[in-house]
Amino acid sequence: MTNFSDFDLYLMQSGEHSSLHDKFGAHFVKKGNKILGIQFTVYAPNAAQVFVIGDFNDWQRTHQMENQGQGIFGLYVPDIKSLVSYKYLLVTHQGWELYKADPFARFSQLRPDTASLTYNSRYKFKDDVWMYERVDYNFKEAPVSIYEVHLGSWKQKFANKNESGAPAEAFYSYKEIAPLLIDYVKENGYTHIELMPVLEHPLDASWGYQVTGYFSPTSRYGKPDELKYLVDQCHQAGIGVILDWVPLHFCKDAHGLYQFDGSWLYEYPEEHDRENRQWGTANFDLGKGFTRSFLLSNIKYWLKEFHFDGIRVDALSYLLYWRGETEESKINHSAVEFIKRVNALVHQEFKGVLMIAEDSSSYPRVTHPLDQGGIGFDMKWDLGWMNDTLKFMERPSIYRKHHSNELTFGMYYNQTEQFLLPLSHDEVVHGKLSIVDKMDGNYEDKFHLARAYYSYYFAHPGKKLLFMGNEWGHIREWHEYTEMDWTLLNFPVHQSFHQMMKELATFYRKHDAFWKYDYKAYEKGFNWVKIDPEANLYAFSRTSDEQEILVVNNFNDQDLYDVQLDLPADREYKLVFSSNALPIEPFTIYPDQTGVKLTIPRLTTYYLQAKVAPLTDK
Repeated sequence: MTNFSDFDLYLMQSGEHSSLHDKFGAHFVKKGNKILGIQFTVYAPNAAQVFVIGDFNDWQRTHQMENQGQGIFGLYVPDIKSLVSYKYLLVTHQGWELYKADPFARFSQLRPDTASLTYNSRYKFKDDVWMYERVDYNFKEAPVSIYEVHLGSWKQKFANKNESGAPAEAFYSYKEIAPLLIDYVKENGYTHIELMPVLEHPLDASWGYQVTGYFSPTSRYGKPDELKYLVDQCHQAGIGVILDWVPLHFCKDAHGLYQFDGSWLYEYPEEHDRENRQWGTANFDLGKGFTRSFLLSNIKYWLKEFHFDGIRVDALSYLLYWRGETEESKINHSAVEFIKRVNALVHQEFKGVLMIAEDSSSYPRVTHPLDQGGIGFDMKWDLGWMNDTLKFMERPSIYRKHHSNELTFGMYYNQTEQFLLPLSHDEVVHGKLSIVDKMDGNYEDKFHLARAYYSYYFAHPGKKLLFMGNEWGHIREWHEYTEMDWTLLNFPVHQSFHQMMKELATFYRKHDAFWKYDYKAYEKGFNWVKIDPEANLYAFSRTSDEQEILVVNNFNDQDLYDVQLDLPADREYKLVFSSNALPIEPFTIYPDQTGVKLTIPRLTTYYLQAKVAPLTDK
């Protein structure tokens, strides 16, 4: 029997218990290293009877759980080993019979099967150095470039032709994909990998955002210890790993959390609050103590057991506001307080872990500390910047001059939050086109403009996130069932684009002017040098304590001649990067009292690095 102290029960019901995973679920009882059996424990206050059924008893009602009070049922079953299938059969007070997976299961059957699996983890991490150094990690003054990955479609073992889902044998396991992904990410210069949700989910097309197994890594890619291996190997290679987490809603499949014990245990009791019609899911009731404790325990589980370095919280605006309706009167105060509690827990117990909000609202102080009236996130996705700048690039060159605010407005509010600039999976699906295909112009010009856009992106204040495929100019929209079109890299236009993106990512990491003062940009890290909408010319400088880099963007489809820039006369500026695909001879410019005149090719971005000019005649 699992022991619950009065304090455990108080914390659980008040929404403050963060270790329910140590109490509930299927836990091995051992003598030394020998497994004796399993203690099953489940919370089901509306159940009259609960049975554990599974392979070990031919799915019969031979193992009835004991009612321990307070809605808790428990049973010790001897002689059960690892990887045994089981479920709970709940008989409600109304007489309903519900066959449910374990909400705290550590592993699950591969879809379409829906049972939970007992699992005995044996993995020992070897990332002590990384974890020790992570405690002092200061992301604010560090380069952060995140590579967002959907594991099932980044690469596959063979080409998948099935439009209704990929067969399991097409997927690389977590362990198999580790060396491929790590080598690629290192070669391309990223600092972090963000995994789209790897919590167990029944439908591939949900991309992992409609969860049934909150404590269970999806079995599509192998066992939990293999996921630990992937994270561990990333750490040993100097790469952080971020988990995509969904505390807003869950899917309504019969074996999941939905109406778990015949009551609305995890979700809101009222239909208009419970039903998330946008995604066909049920919303967590974050005013309930047990639901809050469940999710607090969940985030702690992933950080403690799997060593993730960050959490990306999905769809925050739908948590902060009822149904995403962003009026003041629609604030969901229970959810706001819950999110604050999550951020407090993470920052207190997991130093150096990043909390990142995907938030499309203008809710204030999302990335401000709790003690300053904020919500406590470390970074917020700047979805306004992303939408505005992509809209600008979609416009024909002749019309861009009328919409310069789409390119410059981001810097008006830049210092209100600690922003991350996302070019994520959401921007390359559902008829939105790929990033390259969004660009205006013919096929060749799309690539030229994309080169300039990404060069502007890496230089702009804010940390970075790029979805897989962006880095080589993927043309087709992303589809979760088929792997990315790696064959495009056989074509020169994609090869050269990919090489430029590697250079950009490397340049970004090596030059602290591009990141040291991201969150103090107008104090010392950023300055507009020239905004000329008529010419589609935008120039700014990025600075650190010892570096200054001039970024000149020509978003015009015409070459610009004799561009005058007002620059300090005691500097010289050397061209160190050009987005243009054509070879360009490096040059140095020497401003005088009247500034400098520069020629910039069409659809091109220049980086020019400054240094104090020598005292000689030019």
